[in-house]
Amino acid sequence: MTDSNTTPVGQTFHIVITCADGLEIPLQTELASLGIDTQIERTGRLMATLTLAQIYQVCLWSRVASRVLLPLGKKNINPEYDIAEQLYTFAKTVKWTQLFDLEQTFAIRLTLDKRVQANQQFTMLRVKDAIADQFNEQFGRRPNVDKNPDFGIVATVGDKQAELYLDLSGTSLHRRGYRAAMTEAPLKENLAAALLYSVNFHTTQFDSIVDPMCGSGTLIIEALLMSADYAVGLDKADSQFGFYAWQHHDTALWERMVQEAQARFHHRLNAMANGEMPAVFAFDMDSGAVRATHKNLIAAGLTPIINRITLQQRSLATLNLALEKQVNGWVNPLFITNPPYGERLGEEELIKPLYQGLGKKLQALFADSPAKVTLGVLAAKVEQADVLPLAEPKTLRCHNGAITVYFRYGKLLKSKDTPLITRFEKREIAVEEGQDFINRLQKNLANLRKLAHKQAVTNLRVYDADLPDFKVAVDVYGEFVHVQEYAAPKSIPLETAKKRFNLALHGVREALQVNREQVFIKTRARQSGNEQYEKKANSGKFHVVSEPTANNQRAYFLVNFSDYLDTGLFLDHRSIRKIIAENARGKTVLNLFAYTCTASVHAALGGAKAVTSVDLSQNYLDWGRKNFALNGLPDLPSYQFIAQDIFEWIKSNTEQYDVIFIDPPTFSNSKKFQGTFDVQRDHVPLINRAMNRLSADGVLYFSNNFTKFVLDDEINNRYHVEEMTNQTIGFDFDSKRPIHQSWAIRHK
Repeated sequence: MTDSNTTPVGQTFHIVITCADGLEIPLQTELASLGIDTQIERTGRLMATLTLAQIYQVCLWSRVASRVLLPLGKKNINPEYDIAEQLYTFAKTVKWTQLFDLEQTFAIRLTLDKRVQANQQFTMLRVKDAIADQFNEQFGRRPNVDKNPDFGIVATVGDKQAELYLDLSGTSLHRRGYRAAMTEAPLKENLAAALLYSVNFHTTQFDSIVDPMCGSGTLIIEALLMSADYAVGLDKADSQFGFYAWQHHDTALWERMVQEAQARFHHRLNAMANGEMPAVFAFDMDSGAVRATHKNLIAAGLTPIINRITLQQRSLATLNLALEKQVNGWVNPLFITNPPYGERLGEEELIKPLYQGLGKKLQALFADSPAKVTLGVLAAKVEQADVLPLAEPKTLRCHNGAITVYFRYGKLLKSKDTPLITRFEKREIAVEEGQDFINRLQKNLANLRKLAHKQAVTNLRVYDADLPDFKVAVDVYGEFVHVQEYAAPKSIPLETAKKRFNLALHGVREALQVNREQVFIKTRARQSGNEQYEKKANSGKFHVVSEPTANNQRAYFLVNFSDYLDTGLFLDHRSIRKIIAENARGKTVLNLFAYTCTASVHAALGGAKAVTSVDLSQNYLDWGRKNFALNGLPDLPSYQFIAQDIFEWIKSNTEQYDVIFIDPPTFSNSKKFQGTFDVQRDHVPLINRAMNRLSADGVLYFSNNFTKFVLDDEINNRYHVEEMTNQTIGFDFDSKRPIHQSWAIRHK
């Protein structure tokens, strides 16, 4: 080492710059931004010819690189012979005594290709022996090995070749000094930087940065450090680099570069503190993660701008609530996040709906905005990221520690899913023998369109056997149509019924201007037992629809038009679901006969303290859990999904609930009541048991679809009962012949 530059001006060195597998392109992008040309040698390795100043530049400024290595030699090896002895012979050929002297220390780091059969510890010792023997032969003694050496020697052994390097970087460059606090499975700093380079953060003027699931804040901190022009090598500039004892080290040059880097950082940080920075939002559902992010921001030296960062504990479910007043004026926002994927979440089947929900929320948030939104999301499996609505998406395959992950990024697609009811326009349609149906359907659609727009409803019934010759129910779900044929009476010839149904289908397609792929058909007959809920097909195809909920937000649901008689979302209960949402804040909610937990989702989005969903079917509860994930509702102990017979569960449960919702089937098989449940026969004990679980000032909402149902006088006499059918029947259903009846029941 020297105090001034004695290395010939312009002298260059052949250097290997390593990185984690998969980060070669981001590293090459980063180095190009520093004016350094590189070539990708192989996975995890770039080659470059660098001056001394450029070596310092990489060590000081690279956020993606792992190590900077000076090649000392390479040698072909034969895996059939003793690897350790071949390494010893190879290491003896390097002139170690010209690299360092007896008073300096060294250490060996060895990596073996998994295809090479050798003992790593012994092979590493043989490399050390070769160095020691060379010194002993020349000086009669050898330098010491140390855990914090002056010189780090890297040996790599592949299946055909071994290589030796001098490690100029010392400790790995990916390590930062701001890890004051961590969360489970944190994102590595160099991976976070690579993701930012992938979305061209270094060249794009993003006016806002949002991480809706920030964990310990790595992505936000790396983005802010890049914005602040911070040289990450400053974290270890005092003592941790491997070139300090190197004979070509120029102390004066290095110190000058360090001082210049410090000055650049302080200048830029001061400008950011004065407002020259993007809007920054970091959210996480876990209070521990928020605290960790705050500590790490301080440890990263970003205290002067910390008051300009919005750091909040909130789940993805409330993302739009947090940002809806902020996004006005945003032109070029970046949403980048590392969601709780795979091993982090522990429930892989919930990942895809989580990602779907994120995309839907962002599309809704920017529906009326001209902003060009960049979205980048990390996923454990590439198919999980396929649901993200991105234009010309790109994928970076990389690793976060031992986990293979995929970074999917691109521009957010504007939603093209204009609801059918929104875009309906009445027009002349001639259908021979089906004109009456067409006329009635178009009349209904025209009337419903205005009401649907006013209430932001996109899923509704638009025709319900209005005409005796066309006994069908037509439901619109966003972009899709669900047509149910009521089984014709025996007095109607089969051919006549079939012809009328086909005319109705043709009329639906013409009036709504949809193709066959958007129309789903079912025949509905009187059901027995649990047939209403049994699987009819196995397409596994789910679609996402939404409906209004509390706080002017939308609840998202997975619906299936093919596999079951019902879709997973009862349209007639739309209003009561919203009532539950609007009365759930801070309360404990119990949903009995929960089905796909749509009412539970509304309660959770409405701010319920806890929501318990009970249903006999584990399949439907799993569907419900996916609905929770779709809405960004975290998988917390306060959200419980219990697969059990309702009567058995409510008899043994001792908890108290503030809001209870019961929407039982008219009839089903059950372990109780001679093996069946009949809503007329059994509603009294059901309601009584549920009222035992209701808090003193709570409310129980009871609803059912049995057209001849009569609420027993015992319930009216024992409790304060308020019929609310008129409030819960939607504008798209006939209030004169209500599809359901509903009551609010309270303790007297």
